[in-house]
Amino acid sequence: MTHSPALLPPEALRYLEHVRVEKRLAARTVTLYTLDLEKLARFAAQVDVPLLRLQTAHIRRFVALMHGGGRGGRGIALILSGWRGFFGWAAAQGLVPSNPVQGVRAPRAPKPLPKALGVDDAVRLAEFSLDGADPWLEARDAAMVELLYGCGLRVGELVGLDAAPGPDTERLGRGWIDLQAAEAHVLGKGAKRRSLPVGAAALQALQAWLQLRATPFA
Repeated sequence: MTHSPALLPPEALRYLEHVRVEKRLAARTVTLYTLDLEKLARFAAQVDVPLLRLQTAHIRRFVALMHGGGRGGRGIALILSGWRGFFGWAAAQGLVPSNPVQGVRAPRAPKPLPKALGVDDAVRLAEFSLDGADPWLEARDAAMVELLYGCGLRVGELVGLDAAPGPDTERLGRGWIDLQAAEAHVLGKGAKRRSLPVGAAALQALQAWLQLRATPFA
């Protein structure tokens, strides 16, 4: 189905013909460009400014309106890309002095928070036992679970922990456990160090694993 452009000035229609014929863009892409330019033309009509007279301040305002209306950052970025292409072409044709969309960015999409382990799942994980498993591995896994859940560590922080500070711990950017102070010193996000209390259950599990680790294999 062919979309019939409305609201668009002759210059915008020339641009659409340019991308269709000279750039040989797919019909679906040309339709999306048309819809995006029509959206821009409606915004321009609302502020009573001709399409080719729009300034960067107008574009930023339109972005804010779209974002406030619930459109996500990724969708806005795609629309801006289409507008930027149009004004870039218009500038090359001498129709506008500069590209008002240049430098305008879409709002950043919020990063989803990592899914936290539920209390029931954490309890089941802590109580899980492999019958007949290697005692060394079982003790190690128990210590890992206790440190992860009891101290609220991230996995990356856990695997970067040494059992005790060594000569290269600081240089290598690693964390360590202070058994006497019952604290974990970890290197978190942004290379920021933080100290966390280590509970009795985690200390007990860690000491049990360290004892087994020091035992020579039979």
